[in-house]
Amino acid sequence: MRCVCVFIISILILTPTTAVHWIALSKWRHGWNKSSQCLYAKKHYLLKGRQVSLCQKHLEVMTHLVSAAKEAKNVCMAAFSDMRWNCSSITNAPYLTPDLVKGTREQAYVYALASAAVAQRIARVCSDGSLSTCTCGAIPHEPPHGDFKWGGCAHNVKHGLKFARNFADAPWRQKSVRKNVEAAVNRHNNQAGRRAVRSSLQTDCKCHGVSGSCNIKTCWKALPRLSDISDRLKRKYYIATEVKQRQIGSKYKLMPVNGKLSMYQKNDLIFVAKSPDYCLRDDRVGSLGTHGRLCNNTSQGTDGCDSMCCGRGYRTFTMEKFNRCQCKYYWCCYVKCQVCRTWVNAYECN
Repeated sequence: MRCVCVFIISILILTPTTAVHWIALSKWRHGWNKSSQCLYAKKHYLLKGRQVSLCQKHLEVMTHLVSAAKEAKNVCMAAFSDMRWNCSSITNAPYLTPDLVKGTREQAYVYALASAAVAQRIARVCSDGSLSTCTCGAIPHEPPHGDFKWGGCAHNVKHGLKFARNFADAPWRQKSVRKNVEAAVNRHNNQAGRRAVRSSLQTDCKCHGVSGSCNIKTCWKALPRLSDISDRLKRKYYIATEVKQRQIGSKYKLMPVNGKLSMYQKNDLIFVAKSPDYCLRDDRVGSLGTHGRLCNNTSQGTDGCDSMCCGRGYRTFTMEKFNRCQCKYYWCCYVKCQVCRTWVNAYECN
């Protein structure tokens, strides 16, 4: 009987879901040159609903979505590498574990980051001429504040945000799920990710003049790296609001569970399920546990052994490291280094 229960739990955990399933595009190893590949992606749970028709209509965009998926996965794992939940479960897409399915704050962050990744990638490739359907962003309406003029080729944030909304929100705008709590929460977090993109827009400049002088300066609007946008979203992750659906008049709205809290804003993250502490492995909640994770025995932060190992203690071992050393510059024009081997102490959670 126990074996049957374990089998059933495994099936439930490994069932493909719509939760940022398209992140699995990071594993795509084919080109995008025919619409039948969109149907293949649908068959293997990489695309869903209107995403398939968007794929067929915009084949040239798909290679950039593959890049966005790869970058979102890598940025998420880097952002949480020093925490108990380290985003490694995102690599299971499209077969996701409950930490990215049940409506946790971790799911909120991943949704927001994924949507932001699409917007940021499309906005940037529009400006470098990689897409025939878009070009440079519009010149700002406001007059320049400083000794410069608007010019260059701005990132097309407007087009990036529009495409990201159509693509990332597609599974949650279908009539069958549109009014579900899950759909409403996911759409909100998708939008929060895109708002983080818009808020990250900055002014980049280039000088023109004789011998590197800056007699003339041209500036344009540009987006930073996705990791910078992720930093904004991670701050939102820490202060995310737990919500539940309540009837307000004749409508239902997502309201904070804690009635003492003020209403969340459009750029905030929201969640509906409390997260586990991720200390011990528990497949039912999507916790991989921290056994075997490396920790810092001198840190008081989340990467410290006290926090990472959840009070279970840790073991010390020596680890071999290889570094470039004794580098020498040769005229002209290369640097030659030796490889030095050192042994350092490392700490692993029990």
